[in-house]
Amino acid sequence: MKAAGLDVGRTLRSLSLKQLFVRVAEEYLWWMVRSLPGFSGVYLRYFFLKACAKRIDGFCWISRGCTFANAYNLELGKGVSFGRNVLLDALGGLSIGANSGVGPNAVILAQEHSIVDRDPLGNSGHRTKPIVIGVNVFVGAATFLKAGITVGDNAVIAANSNVVMDVPEGGWVIGVPARPYPQVMRELLLAQRKAAPPAPER
Repeated sequence: MKAAGLDVGRTLRSLSLKQLFVRVAEEYLWWMVRSLPGFSGVYLRYFFLKACAKRIDGFCWISRGCTFANAYNLELGKGVSFGRNVLLDALGGLSIGANSGVGPNAVILAQEHSIVDRDPLGNSGHRTKPIVIGVNVFVGAATFLKAGITVGDNAVIAANSNVVMDVPEGGWVIGVPARPYPQVMRELLLAQRKAAPPAPER
């Protein structure tokens, strides 16, 4: 059986029982918890993902609207948090270190199109590459992370960035494509934050 150039039978036969279970759960069951409000929704999404993922070391905050694909190749450290409407595809392998945060509407895909023949582009093949995100990393809102990249520990990726190259440990990147944030601007920003008066208590 083929659909749009894809051999569905061959794809299904290549999956282990757990991988098949996870794909079915993602397609037919995740919608029931995806948009549940409140703390109950957060906990139900966490337990659902924990049952599907390759490894989760501890509680992770999963906001409403997040979508996960191929979670059987997903590894999360303790304390990872996801903002609303994050899209993750872990087909090629995706690891996120402890205490990292992913902002709303971010897209992280561990697979990409492999365009060899331009006709037809809609049926171009895919290749998988692992993504490794270190410990205590901040991924800003609406950021895109390309398959095959590595983000070092304590790195910061500004909102709306398109990350197509590795980010070094402690690096700050911004833009499309993402580039290192100037050291002077980084120091100025940190100084302004330290000098700013504390926010009033509510």
